[in-house]
Amino acid sequence: MKKCLILLLMLLMCLSGCGTLSQSDEISIVLLHGWGTMEEDNQAMREIYSEFEKDNPDISLKLISMPSPENVTSKVKEMISVGKLPNLIYIGETGNDTLYSFMVTQGYVIDIMPYIEKDKEFQSMIAPETLMKWKTADGKLYTVTDVLNTGGYWYNKQIFENAKIQKTPENWKEFLECCKKIKQWAEQEKLDTVSMHLDYNTIECMMQSYIGDTDSDEKSISEALKLLNEIKDYADVEKNYTYRDRLRSFNVGHSAIYAGGIASEQKINPKLKMEYAMFPDKNNKDVAMVSAYPGYFIGSSSDTKQKEACIRFLKYMLSEDVQKQIVIKTHQAPSNPKISEPWIHEQVPILAEAMQVCQEADQQILTLYTVLSAKKSAQLEQSLEDLLRGKPVQQLIISIIADIE
Repeated sequence: MKKCLILLLMLLMCLSGCGTLSQSDEISIVLLHGWGTMEEDNQAMREIYSEFEKDNPDISLKLISMPSPENVTSKVKEMISVGKLPNLIYIGETGNDTLYSFMVTQGYVIDIMPYIEKDKEFQSMIAPETLMKWKTADGKLYTVTDVLNTGGYWYNKQIFENAKIQKTPENWKEFLECCKKIKQWAEQEKLDTVSMHLDYNTIECMMQSYIGDTDSDEKSISEALKLLNEIKDYADVEKNYTYRDRLRSFNVGHSAIYAGGIASEQKINPKLKMEYAMFPDKNNKDVAMVSAYPGYFIGSSSDTKQKEACIRFLKYMLSEDVQKQIVIKTHQAPSNPKISEPWIHEQVPILAEAMQVCQEADQQILTLYTVLSAKKSAQLEQSLEDLLRGKPVQQLIISIIADIE
């Protein structure tokens, strides 16, 4: 009788296990990312990540959530020091050129191109900007991104009206006058409002806009740097401001202009009267800049099954369904070229209108970040920060940009 009960229990255990995955069959991967705050877009991205397991029940995805790209950078360096990187790393847009170079040259991340070349569906999901920036001379690709970034600025229409600014500046003389009028209006009304906050991201965007799609000759770069010095007289130079600080200032009406990508709209106070505009070049033409920042990397310590699981995750993030979720939930510009503009306009009109401003610009060029090597980008970033601190680095900046072929 006892033997019969044991056999019966064993049979029931076998039956209960049918149709489910055992722990040994499940593939476990870890994603380190910078969407860790309680902001709406951060929560949305974490939800999208979590949904991956529903579509891929044989894969367990663990998230290591950091509050910003800067924190991701610090965490990666810490993990490298102890010899333990996650299977997937999402870096994002802020200050990661040196880290990218280090991970690639030291073999901490894998070449994704072999997986792309044998998968036509995967190929069709990759943004041309990603290949232009990140494909190496020998045909390797170590990162793909799920969103694109643009260079332009949001402006507070109410502040412009209060300062008697009738239209957006069409040239740099008008832009300088615009900043001057905002400063004079604020002083007259005894307000602490400034035209804009300058940091290295802002002045890089303005400098390249001035140069435009012409050759980066020394004369044009020198003129751009001189212009930036003039604008500094009517703007705020806060050396320790992050993009979050600049956004916070714009949201409460302390600054009239926020230089940044169209995706910033999701973080801007919806009660503000605002529109998106392009900076002009030296010939008074509107300039739209597009770039693909480093996105997802696959750690080289992953085993074969984990690498394949990571590729499935990348395809998931670039799929049309998920790309549309990113548009709706985070208001970022999708990297998958299959996502149509009319569809975006139906879902998020203000995002589509901003994208249209970019598309209708007189010129569409790649950002300096996109055309410079990772090493040169990091060097330029440091030089622009030094420029804000008043250091004499103009000639170094000229030499970095003038080297672009």
